[in-house]
Amino acid sequence: MKKRLGSIVLCCLLTTTVMAQGIPYKFRIRYGDYTPLANTGFIISGYRLTTDPQGIIDLKFTEEINYVNIESISNKEYEIRYPLEGKAFLPKDPNTFIDIYVARPGPDPLMQIRADIKRSQTAFQNVLIEKLEEESRKGYDGIIELLNEKHIDEARLMEGKLEFLPLISSALNNYLNEARNFNDAFLALSKSLNNNGSYEQLNNTIYKYNDIFNLLNANRDIYQQAIATYWNSKELSLKFSNLIDFAIEDLHRPFILEINYTLINRLYEFSQEKNKRKRKEDGKVLQRDMEVLSSSMSRRLLSLGERITNMNAELKNN
Repeated sequence: MKKRLGSIVLCCLLTTTVMAQGIPYKFRIRYGDYTPLANTGFIISGYRLTTDPQGIIDLKFTEEINYVNIESISNKEYEIRYPLEGKAFLPKDPNTFIDIYVARPGPDPLMQIRADIKRSQTAFQNVLIEKLEEESRKGYDGIIELLNEKHIDEARLMEGKLEFLPLISSALNNYLNEARNFNDAFLALSKSLNNNGSYEQLNNTIYKYNDIFNLLNANRDIYQQAIATYWNSKELSLKFSNLIDFAIEDLHRPFILEINYTLINRLYEFSQEKNKRKRKEDGKVLQRDMEVLSSSMSRRLLSLGERITNMNAELKNN
């Protein structure tokens, strides 16, 4: 017991010596809009200190120290947004402010991703009902009315082509673009599992992907019927249908939705792991598996891109 008490006293003496003899630095803690965070506690490399009314903390370190670790005393109230992982390098000029940017923590990004993908699954399961609603709003009745006419005017067919060509091409191109963005954000997250910004980026791409997927999937019957009617080609209409089936069965289901089953739980467990060694080991395995999945997704996206390019070309040239 005496030895333990002696060690504590020794540590306190060493701390006092470092602070008394070190080089003075100024840490400036602010929000993203540069507003100072006043009278708030932070821990800087073990020192528990409070910001002054200007959001500044003065602290000394010996010249042997190159960087410090910064964290909020209450992570529930504030989180460090910059520098990444709360690791700040000390400047050569001690008169230079060391800027620390904070924010109030938002919802758990992993839980948000889980909810977004679940909504996507629900939309997929209810797509037949959504199709009927969309068909009514998008003028599907107009196509049926045209089919019931005995003599179809060529001018009306050309008018229909000019109306649907940009709609179909835009839907296909935007879907491909958002699917690629999803894969890019997913791969970026695999390389920065400790960066909240990477989770937020993936979360944003999911929103955009869901929007275009739902639009394309809900209107596929309209587009297919429009091709069969205005292009007067059952073969081209079937080719479009097969293209959408490929997007759903070969990309959406095995990759976009499968991430929810295979990786979201693992990402959440990784974010909650407190043991540094296990967290590091789990991170390596998780990164490897995410990179493998992303690589496979890239190959499917390449194939999908070729199909969409051919489809758009045939619609334009016929």
